[in-house]
Amino acid sequence: MVTSTTRVLLRGEQTEGLIALVEMAVPRGFTGPPLHIHTTWDEGFYVLEGEVTVQVGENLVAATRGMFAFARRETAHTFANHSAQDARILVLLSPAGFERYLEGREAGVPPNTRAVGPSIPSQHPPLRAPGEDVDPKSR
Repeated sequence: MVTSTTRVLLRGEQTEGLIALVEMAVPRGFTGPPLHIHTTWDEGFYVLEGEVTVQVGENLVAATRGMFAFARRETAHTFANHSAQDARILVLLSPAGFERYLEGREAGVPPNTRAVGPSIPSQHPPLRAPGEDVDPKSR
């Protein structure tokens, strides 16, 4: 199983719980978490290097350097790296708290989170064009 590594850049304790920012190294072959919903957290993904496949709701996009995808709470989402190279992303969390699970300070399934489907398969359906909104409702 290929896993990602995380580095917390901004903790909830530093922002009175408003936001957290996490850098993730996403190696090629990382299948990502199952499609899931948070009832408490909004989550944004900004690609620093490489390419990650991001799913928000029914929309799939191959997100490359400089692209941002946003999954508001109650929206099913996941990500994976099925490309031939490693990737790095920033993950913005609002409100803060979820970073404790990403870095392993708290174990188990985060509260108010539930799986609703599988991870993105390596042979996935056609992707939206790069640069298209992953979540069209975010405009």
